[in-house]
Amino acid sequence: DWSSDVCSSDLTYEIPVGATPREVIQMMADEMNRYLTPAVKKQIQAQHMSIHDFVTLASIVERESLFDADRPTIAGVFKKRLAHGIPLQSDATISYVLGYAKENVTIGDTQLQSPYNTYVSKGLPPGPIANPGKKSLDAVLHSENTDYLYFVADKEGHNHFSKTYEEQDRKSVV
Repeated sequence: DWSSDVCSSDLTYEIPVGATPREVIQMMADEMNRYLTPAVKKQIQAQHMSIHDFVTLASIVERESLFDADRPTIAGVFKKRLAHGIPLQSDATISYVLGYAKENVTIGDTQLQSPYNTYVSKGLPPGPIANPGKKSLDAVLHSENTDYLYFVADKEGHNHFSKTYEEQDRKSVV
């Protein structure tokens, strides 16, 4: 017997009924190891990232993007912010800290004290916030070189990108 599928963007895991957490984690680890070929590891190293940081960033991209087309740009925005020492300010990390997805993050939420809160902590959080799918991993590996520093999702989940905070603030109202 098989339980319902567990999905991570484009990866689907068929989990047998009665599978232990250890077995599920092993399935996910095996899939990640299949992705991390020597050639991919070399590309990650060429970007001056550890595999841990690569997977952590991909996990944030996974949770920030509803549409695959947005993933490389989102990854590019986050890489640019990291390179400039700007906090990532990812709402997905706030949801991780809270333990549930929150549609509208408040100013109070952004001030929660946690190393996973990328509004108060610069750089990447201590570890992944989700199991990233192949499309998010690929997006980080082949991120868009962009001038954007900000993005916001509309009610349908489409992201709108901005170069300045003022431009972002105008898009947030829409």
